Amino acid sequence: MQVTRTPADVLATLSRRYREHYGDRLVGIYAVPEFPFSDEGPEETEDDDVRAIEILVILQGPYDHFEETDPVVDIAMDVTEEYDWWTGIFARHAARDSDRAEGAECKGIVV
Repeated sequence: MQVTRTPADVLATLSRRYREHYGDRLVGIYAVPEFPFSDEGPEETEDDDVRAIEILVILQGPYDHFEETDPVVDIAMDVTEEYDWWTGIFARHAARDSDRAEGAECKGIVV
């Protein structure tokens, strides 16, 4: 019997994995529209199914953009494979004091 996974299941697992990996450095995790600084919603298919979820992982210092990219993406890919999830997950990261983090806090949904 195949178990059906919901978006909530996937987001909860992502949240747990990022918290385990980053600990106290993790400020927040937000699900945001694919284009977080525009008024457009997420990209949709012809059937009006959301094609992708963007996750923004906000970290506090020390922060090096290039060093954080692999772990953030690897965790999302592991969860995608584990859950056999068909919706794309765009995992991104930002420093706590960045414009992107501020935008996510305003327009995003806390995960």
